[in-house]
Amino acid sequence: MEFLSGTFKTLADAWASLEAALAGSPSLAGIGLLLAVGAGVAVAVLALAGVVRLGFAMRRAAIAKGIKRQNEIGARIVVVRGGGGRRSGIAGFLHKAVDTHLKDYMFGGPFSVMSYPGSLDGDARAQQLLQRTEADVIIWAEAPRGTKGSARILARPTNTFEAARQPVTFAMPKEKSAWNDPLARAMAYAAAKQFRPALGRPQDFRAERLQPVVETVLSILAQKPKADPALLAEMVDDSSAGALQLAFAGDDAWIDKSVEIARSTLGEINRSAAPDRWIAANITLGRALRLKAEKRFDPVMLREGIAYLTEALEALRSEPRLKLAESAAQAIGEAQKLLGTRRKFSISGGGI
Repeated sequence: MEFLSGTFKTLADAWASLEAALAGSPSLAGIGLLLAVGAGVAVAVLALAGVVRLGFAMRRAAIAKGIKRQNEIGARIVVVRGGGGRRSGIAGFLHKAVDTHLKDYMFGGPFSVMSYPGSLDGDARAQQLLQRTEADVIIWAEAPRGTKGSARILARPTNTFEAARQPVTFAMPKEKSAWNDPLARAMAYAAAKQFRPALGRPQDFRAERLQPVVETVLSILAQKPKADPALLAEMVDDSSAGALQLAFAGDDAWIDKSVEIARSTLGEINRSAAPDRWIAANITLGRALRLKAEKRFDPVMLREGIAYLTEALEALRSEPRLKLAESAAQAIGEAQKLLGTRRKFSISGGGI
């Protein structure tokens, strides 16, 4: 107790001395007043900032709940619009792109494009937002210092057995003059494919549903948008496979197209940089040539097709991708069988 009373007395004496010093020196009193006012203003600013942050957080939570409740509007596509600067510009472009062009790849299915305020950084926060909103697709922009900025897309798994997906990233061109309609259509395709991965499996679609999508992708590629090379490669491969599927569906107009597109696709691929794409392109071209030769017996074309299929098969033999290997082997067998039925072709006039 004596120690505490002594401490209080010491503090009281120090405060009394300070009051006496301030009373005897107007300049010190003015400085003290300014410091007190400054401290008060700083506290007020911090308090106001806290209130504003709380308000924004409450608004974002309310919007997330609103998106979650809208479960009868079809696919929910959420575009995060905040971030400022270049991020805001990219997000605005992406919002307009999907709002305008996503319908080209949705096969008439309903969807809604919604905005979400604030910014988004990192895969973990994107996964959290996907869970909070129960959206089907989250789209946002990132622009780390020293980069041109990128579009990022995260989609919800299509069923409960599928593992959580990872976001994909596509670089945006630096020049805003390149942010044109072909790029917007390409980015809409990127979002649609994340929502519906089957766009990369044309055999899953009927010809009448597949053809408009293939024609749209081909028209985009013809305009040469300055999109991320990885996205362009996907579109080239998907259109090539789609053209072949239309040819196999019985549309003779697509037979020649499928060969032309497959040749062009294979010619653009660097085998050492993209071995998987190179193998798939060889199989696609081999199958397309086999189909074309089937309509009008052409042993030279059949042998060419067999050569492409054989190259693919040789490349696959050292890898455990049996499905592709079986596809190539089956196509080779069919082509060789046709070579052995030349008499049948000559008798029937080329018909099967």
